[in-house]
Amino acid sequence: METLTAVDDGNIGTSILMRFTDPNNQVDLEIRKLIVVMAQLFRDHNAAPTPEAYLGSTCSSLDLVASTFDVSNPKRPTDVIDAHLTVLSIVIPKAPARFLMSNLQLIVACLRRPLRSKFPFPLDATTCCLGVKCLAHLIIVITKRFNSWSDVSELYSFLLTFATMTGTCLVTDEACSSLHHVLQCFQGTPLLDPASKQIAHLLNKYPPPQQAIQPDICKESQVVQRKVFKAVLALDAVAVLLPVMSTQDRTAVLFYYKTLFELQQGYVTFRIINGVHRVCLNPSPDVSPELLLDLICSICHSVSKHETHYIVKNISELLATGVAKVYSLNRKICETKLPVVFDALKVIMVKPEEEDIAHAAQAFKCLIRACIDESLIKQGVDRILMNANMYNRTNSEPTIIEKLCATIQSLFGYSDTTILYLAFEIVSTMFEKLGVYSSYLMKGTLKTLADMQKLPDQEFRFKEEVKLVLQVVVEKWGRDAIMAVLPQEHMELLAEINEQLGSKSVEARSNVSTATTVRNNQAYDKAPCNNSKREMDDPDIEYEAWNREFREWRARNIAKGAAARRMLGAAAMTKKLKL
Repeated sequence: METLTAVDDGNIGTSILMRFTDPNNQVDLEIRKLIVVMAQLFRDHNAAPTPEAYLGSTCSSLDLVASTFDVSNPKRPTDVIDAHLTVLSIVIPKAPARFLMSNLQLIVACLRRPLRSKFPFPLDATTCCLGVKCLAHLIIVITKRFNSWSDVSELYSFLLTFATMTGTCLVTDEACSSLHHVLQCFQGTPLLDPASKQIAHLLNKYPPPQQAIQPDICKESQVVQRKVFKAVLALDAVAVLLPVMSTQDRTAVLFYYKTLFELQQGYVTFRIINGVHRVCLNPSPDVSPELLLDLICSICHSVSKHETHYIVKNISELLATGVAKVYSLNRKICETKLPVVFDALKVIMVKPEEEDIAHAAQAFKCLIRACIDESLIKQGVDRILMNANMYNRTNSEPTIIEKLCATIQSLFGYSDTTILYLAFEIVSTMFEKLGVYSSYLMKGTLKTLADMQKLPDQEFRFKEEVKLVLQVVVEKWGRDAIMAVLPQEHMELLAEINEQLGSKSVEARSNVSTATTVRNNQAYDKAPCNNSKREMDDPDIEYEAWNREFREWRARNIAKGAAARRMLGAAAMTKKLKL
């Protein structure tokens, strides 16, 4: 292998050689061979080793490689072509925009030859991805210098074809990522509108078929399957690019989503949720809160009708971020729809999968922290105090906060251990949010917790969790405030809890609250529910922490149950043997 001395120091060829040094990688070897040959040519002709020189030489070499290999040649030129495209992806961003503009037709023709569908042998995904990167770099460099759509429209259209190209998801993912970068560079320029319109047009070009896919293999069914696959690719591309599209086209797509949602087809609904979720996660896009809330409510209604049981995790994440997004844009319209959202999350909570239940619980806690404010709480307390006066008793509809509290209290009506375990976390979060007004708005919940604590140990295994929640409430708002709410038969329990508070450390008596709400309350107050970029990269971070805690708790309870059964078995055997 040639050494670095074969290329002059201080030029781009040297840096390329230093990046690709794996002797066991055939593409690295081809790259080094190509750079060394070009560097020697530059020296022979006294030419400067500039990015323009490397770009021109690489294009000429790639054109020659693509034209000399034919179908009869058994050797596949993939490694050689990959090497050329890799070099191009590096030198194109370094070349002057004026040089690229002057030679645009030649460069594009050079890239088209190995990437076109009629190329004699099928290129692998890596080759296509490299070509896509080259196209994106070319567009970005040119448009930074020339803000003319006519200069790059053809090139942009060529790049867009890879976003819906059948074959492999690696290519479509790379194309969508590259287009996302291109559109980010177009922000604030006249190029954004025509570029966004082409993306929005994908939904009209590849509409989802209204008829369902049949299981047979007839030609008609195969045609429908191909249409569905193209529609899926178009929906995926639009979902990824929606946050960086122009405001006008983003709004048009969201309106079209409402029409598509009525199809009630799983693959369409999933991608609608994905697109709306990405818009909500992005802090910058200008979007109508009314339109966004309308879409979210449609999704909530479909949950209540059990029409979206297969994507409940995605729905929970959307509700957590989307409702908080709407709240930040228009608090008033958001508050009126909170009961609908909470009811949908309650439906998700009764799903059989633990992961779905956990994500719904996370959404509950997130929305409690983000969307319940003093004005909502005051409305509920004022109505309760008014009804407490028998002369001014009103039959008016419960306030929003009362409906939310009733939904949360109803979670204790389920016998599933996972739901009950998470219900304590949600209730604890609500207590934290309501503060001293918990005794007004969560009176029924407090009584339910106290009643649970009086159940026999054999019937109820959550007495420790109940006591921890009650300890948090008593410690935070005082025994007197709680005594005014609970019936007389629970006074002994309150006295016991109050005594324990005097002897236990704060850390020991607030495990539930610390694990679920207090730990994160400050962070959520600063940025309610919009841990957006981090959560999009890894949305399950907090769920994984809960999952470990829950499994440890369940293992302890299983062990306790097994020990109890062994003791009962031993007692029965002792009685039988009359020992």
